[in-house]
Amino acid sequence: MEPIDLRTGGQEELFRRACRRMAELSPGWDETIVSDPAVVILELASYLSEQQGQRLNELGEAHYGAFLRLMGAEAKELTPASFLAASCGKKRPLPGQRFWINTVPYEVVDGGRERGRLRVRVRQDGRIRAWDGKTPLVLNTEGAALYLELSGPLYPGQPVHLWCSVCPEEGRVPPEEDTPPPAALRAHIQGESSWRAVPVKDGTCGLLRSGFWTFIPDRETRRVRLSLAGQLEGRPSIEGVTLEPVRLEQRRTRSTAVDLTPPFRIPEGWPGGWTLRCFLPEEEGWREEPGLFVRGGVLAGWTGPAPAIVRVMAVEPDFLCEFPLRSLAAEEIPLEKGTLPRSLRLMVEEGGLWYNCPVREPDPERTLTRGCVWDRKSCLLRFGDGRDFCPPKDGRLLICACAVTLGSGGNGASGSFEQDGVCLRTLYPSSGGCDPESARDAFFRAAEEQSYPLRAVTCRDYEKLARDTPGLALQQIRAVMGQSRGEAGVTVLARPRSHQALPTLTAWQTERLRERLERCRLIGVPVFVRSPRYLPVEIRVSLRAGASLEEEEIRRTAERLVDGVSGPVDFGGELSYSALFSALAGLENVHGVTALELRPLSGGASRTQDGGIRLAADMLPYLERLQVTWV
Repeated sequence: MEPIDLRTGGQEELFRRACRRMAELSPGWDETIVSDPAVVILELASYLSEQQGQRLNELGEAHYGAFLRLMGAEAKELTPASFLAASCGKKRPLPGQRFWINTVPYEVVDGGRERGRLRVRVRQDGRIRAWDGKTPLVLNTEGAALYLELSGPLYPGQPVHLWCSVCPEEGRVPPEEDTPPPAALRAHIQGESSWRAVPVKDGTCGLLRSGFWTFIPDRETRRVRLSLAGQLEGRPSIEGVTLEPVRLEQRRTRSTAVDLTPPFRIPEGWPGGWTLRCFLPEEEGWREEPGLFVRGGVLAGWTGPAPAIVRVMAVEPDFLCEFPLRSLAAEEIPLEKGTLPRSLRLMVEEGGLWYNCPVREPDPERTLTRGCVWDRKSCLLRFGDGRDFCPPKDGRLLICACAVTLGSGGNGASGSFEQDGVCLRTLYPSSGGCDPESARDAFFRAAEEQSYPLRAVTCRDYEKLARDTPGLALQQIRAVMGQSRGEAGVTVLARPRSHQALPTLTAWQTERLRERLERCRLIGVPVFVRSPRYLPVEIRVSLRAGASLEEEEIRRTAERLVDGVSGPVDFGGELSYSALFSALAGLENVHGVTALELRPLSGGASRTQDGGIRLAADMLPYLERLQVTWV
C-alpha cells in the first residue's frame, strides 16, 4: 500500500488511465462503444475512486495516529547515524570530542579503552602466519584460529570487546539476534604455562555478520586464541579485528549537563570554551551559583562548605538555551530543527529556584504539576493547559542538555580522518540515521509491513518465507504440494549459494528452514524441506560449421537451455529438443545441425515425444557431457 494522493487525478483522468490499461490487456478494445458494459464499469470505478480519494485526503494526522494505535505501530523517531572507528594514532579520542567529515559533525559517544597495540596471527591449513589486515582473510577450513597478541595486558574481571569486520556475502539474509550460529566460537587465554578456556559471546553469529566478540579474562594475559568449532557457513571473509573500537554519532551537542560529587572533577572530554553554569541543591530544586569556576579540571570557588552534589551545565556559545515563561496555557517554545528528543533535559525557574522539567507524554490519570510535551513535527516544546500538565508559572526555561542531528543525512560517511592529533579509520560507513516520520507515512509503512505473509497458505507464501530466512543464502527456492511419496503437505526445495558444483543443504540450513516454516504453516499441513535432485544431462550434436566456431560457445548456448545450476532452468522444467536444435542452428558460422541427441544420465525424468526431457518437480538439470562432432 502506497500513500498516493488521488486528488491529482479527477474522474476523467482516472477513466482515461483505466482505458489505456484495458487496451494493453485486450488489444483492439476501444472505449468509443458506449454500450459496452466494460465502459460503464470503468466509468463507475473511476467515479468511486475519485470519491474515495477525496475522503482519504481529508484525514488529518490525528486520524492516522489513531489508525496507528489500532495497528499497534508507532511512527519512527529522529535517529542519528553512527559508526565504529579504529584508533590509528597514539592519541585516543575522548567522549564528546567532535570531528567534521565533509562539513558534517560527528561526536565520540564511546571512546573505548586503551589496551595497547594488537598483533594478529592466523592458524589455517596446518601452518601459522602473520596477518596485517590489509587483505581480507578467508576462512575455509575447520580448526582455523586467530592468535591475538597485545602490547598491554588484559586484566582479570574487565570485559574485552573485539570488533570483527566480516565482508558481507552476496545474497545472504542477515541473521537475527536469536539465530543459532552454524559454528561455535571458543576463546582461550594464555597463562603462565598453558591455555585456559573462558566463556565468550559471539556477536558475529558464526562469522555471518560483523559484530563484537566479548569475553572476560579470569587472569592477567597478553595472548588470546579464538577458534570456531563446527562447519562454517559459506566462506566467511574477515576484513579486520579491532580491539575496543571508538563509536561516533552524527550529532552536534549544543548543551550538556552532569551532576558531580566530591571532588567535583570535570569529566574527560568536557567541551572546552563553552559557557558554564553551576547549580547547588536547595530544598526540592536547585539554586544557581555564579561564583564557581574550573581550575585544574576541578570545580572550585566555594564560599562555604562544599555540597554533596553539584549540577554543572556547559552551553555552546551560539546556542540560545534560556527562554522566558509567561504563565500562558499551552505555551510553546521553538527549538532548533533536528533536535533529538532523547537528548533533551530541561529545568524551569519558579520563585528563584530551578526545578527539573520532564519531557514526556501526559499522564491520562492525573494532571501533573510540571512538564511539557515534545511536538516532533514542528520542533516545539508545548506546555500544559490544565488538562495534562498545569500551565507554567512566570519564570524561565533552561535547555540543560540538547543535541541536533541531520537524521538520514548523516548516513554513508567513511574513510580516515585526523583532528587534534587523533587519527581514526571507519570500520564501516555510517548508517542508522532516520528522519522523523509523520503519522500518515507511518500508517502506510505499517500497512505495507503487515501485508507480509505471517501464515503460509499458497506455495508462493512458502517460497517468500523460505527466501527471507535469517542467516541463509539461497540460490533457488521452489515449493510444491505433496512430496515424492505421495503424502499430503508441502515440500520446500532449496539450493543454497555455494562454491560446490552441486550444492546441497547442510544440517544447519535445513534446521533453520524447518524452524522458520514450522511457525508459519497451517495446522494439519506438514512441511518437508529437501535439497534438489540433480539430473546429469548429455548432449551429442553433429554440426557443419566454419572454422572460427569454438566448442565453448556451443556449451554456453546449450547451458542456457538445459542447465539449472549454471543456467536459468528452474525446478521441474522441460528441456525442449526443438528449442535446443534452433539455438544451435542459429549460431554464427553454423551451416547446419545434422544430428542432435538429448538424454538424461540418471533415472527419475521422462522423455517427451519430440526427444526432450520432462523433469520431476524436485529436479534441477546440469550439463554433464557435451560431445560435438564436426561434419
